[in-house]
Amino acid sequence: MEDILKITTLGNFSVCIGDKVISDNITRSHKVWRILKYLITNRHKMVTIESLIDMLWPEGGPVNPQKSLYTLMSRVRKLFTANGANSQYIIYNNDCYQWNPNAPFTLDVIEFERVLALADIADSEEKKILFLRQAIDIYKGDYLTETYEMWVLPMNNYYSRMYISHVTELVNIYTRMGWHDEIILLCNKVISIDPFEESLHERLIFALYVNGDTTGARHHYDRFVTLMTKEFGTPPSDEFRTSCRNLWDLGEEQFELSTIKQRLDGEPKRDNAFFCSVGIFNQIYQLEKRADERIKFPVFLVLVTVFDKQGGQIDMKSIKSAMQILRQTMMGTLRRGDIVSQYSKNQYLLMLSARLPNEAEAAMSRVKRLFYSKYRESSCEIDINFSQVGGE
Repeated sequence: MEDILKITTLGNFSVCIGDKVISDNITRSHKVWRILKYLITNRHKMVTIESLIDMLWPEGGPVNPQKSLYTLMSRVRKLFTANGANSQYIIYNNDCYQWNPNAPFTLDVIEFERVLALADIADSEEKKILFLRQAIDIYKGDYLTETYEMWVLPMNNYYSRMYISHVTELVNIYTRMGWHDEIILLCNKVISIDPFEESLHERLIFALYVNGDTTGARHHYDRFVTLMTKEFGTPPSDEFRTSCRNLWDLGEEQFELSTIKQRLDGEPKRDNAFFCSVGIFNQIYQLEKRADERIKFPVFLVLVTVFDKQGGQIDMKSIKSAMQILRQTMMGTLRRGDIVSQYSKNQYLLMLSARLPNEAEAAMSRVKRLFYSKYRESSCEIDINFSQVGGE
C-alpha cells in the first residue's frame, strides 16, 4: 500500500511520505519547492505556464524560461518518485499544471477548514469547544511563513484572520462559563504564535486579574507595551491602555453617574486619529453600519496595503519599517474622528468620515505623499482602496 503524502503549511513547511521527511533539502532546491508551494496554494485551479514563469522569474529569467520550467517540473516530480510515491501528484493538460486532488495526500489547511466548518454548525456548545480546540491545535503559525512573496500574502492573511476569529470565539465561550484558567492557557498559546494580537493580550490580562494574579496581569501589560514600542515604535492603542488602567482602578467603591462622567470627560483630548485593535475596529464598524441611516454624510472603509514594488519576494524587514512609518504618518495626518487598525502584517484598515468621496481620497493622497517623503528605502510601495460603509 502506498504511503500517504503529508503536507504541512501552517508554520514551518514540510512534506513527508510515510515517516520520511523529503523537504530537508529545501534550501538547495529553492525553485523546485517554490513551484510545489505555488501549485498547492492554487490547487483549486489549473495554473498556466506563463503564471509559473512569472512567479519564478518576476524580473526576467533565463533565455528559454519554458525549457527551464520543464526541467524544474521534472525535478518536482522526482521528489515523489525518488522517495517511493507512485501516484501522479501533478497533472499537465493544455499547457497548464494542477495539483492532483485525487492523489493520496493530506494537507493541514484542508483539515483546518474542515474542523472549523464543523465548529460553525455544531449543535451544542460542548461540540463547538471540541472542534475549536482541534482547529487551534492544527494552526502552528502563518501560512508558508518562510515564503515572503506577494502570492502568499492573501492566503496568509486569510488563515490568520480565520484563526484569530475562532480563537476569539472560544475565548468568549470560556468567558461566559467563567473558565479563566482556560482563557489564560489559550491566550498564552496563541500569543506565542501571533505576539501582536492586541485583543488577546487584553483578554489574558483581564483573566489574570480576575483570577487574583494582579501582579501577573500588570507584568504582562508592561511586557506587551515594551514589545509594541520596540517593534513598531509606538505603544499599544489608547483603547487598550485605558481598558487596562480602568482594570487597575476596579474596587468595591460605587460611583455616582456625575463622577463617572467627570472621569470620562477628564480623558486627555486627542487631535489625531484613533488607533485600535482589529476586534475594537470590527465593533466600531458594526456601530457605523447601524448609524448609517442617521448620519447625513458617508463613512469610508479604506484598506492600505504595503507591497514589494517589483512584485517579487518581500523583505519583511523593509515591510516592518514601511508599516511603522506609514502608521506614524497616518496618526499625524488624519483627523481625530478617523479610526485606524493594523489588519495584517502589511495592511492597515481605516474608517474615514467625509462629506464627499473625494475628501477621503484627498486625505489618503496626503498620507501617501507624506509617506513617500519620509520613507527612504525604495523596495516598498502602498496601494489604497476605498469602499463606503453601509449604504447597500
